[in-house]
Amino acid sequence: MNIKGKNINIFGDTSKPLPVVYLHTVRGEGHAVWEQCQKIGTKQFVLVEIDGVNWNNDMSPWPLGKLFPEDEPCGGKAEEWLGILTQEIIPQVETQLHVTKRFIAGYSLAGLFAMWSVYYTYLFDGVISGSGSFWYPDFLDYVHEHEFKKKPESIYLSLGDKEHISKIELLTTIEDNTRSLYEYFQKSGINTIFELNNGNHFQQGAWRMAKGMKWSLKH
Repeated sequence: MNIKGKNINIFGDTSKPLPVVYLHTVRGEGHAVWEQCQKIGTKQFVLVEIDGVNWNNDMSPWPLGKLFPEDEPCGGKAEEWLGILTQEIIPQVETQLHVTKRFIAGYSLAGLFAMWSVYYTYLFDGVISGSGSFWYPDFLDYVHEHEFKKKPESIYLSLGDKEHISKIELLTTIEDNTRSLYEYFQKSGINTIFELNNGNHFQQGAWRMAKGMKWSLKH
């Protein structure tokens, strides 16, 4: 399925009432995540992959310049993209689904987007953020200064234990910031977990996301 120039891939049984996880990907990793979910015995659900977004623009809540010379700046167009997702993509996709609950999931910048999105829309019941880019400037302040549109039933946070090791000072804040969010959400009475995995940002991404989906669907 193609909606607004984005590839929409649906995995799972669409004939019965099930929870749905919406996952943004950068290189079509949805199938790999789905396979990992089956391997680790995840509860039945439907995975909706949205592939082909402009990663640095659509997944970033506000503009940010380059982190290093070869990098691309972030355009801060998350609000614009969230409007397309909630008003056009989700309604079209769900004409063929029987939704019991909705989760928003993502890795890296998409993990940041997932967490940010529940401050703008009431559509999602839970957040699954793998290695979310919580180094993003001012994001912790944003969380402390804003209220959820609808309080999530669950929030899953994970990170690699080597992700804080970086020559870029901003990126070294990721573990402290993620732990800070975990503690804040827990104190807010939200069912929240933080898992620290082995490795850096680029290791076992599909497996890490599958772990988050398994935990979230159980809770």
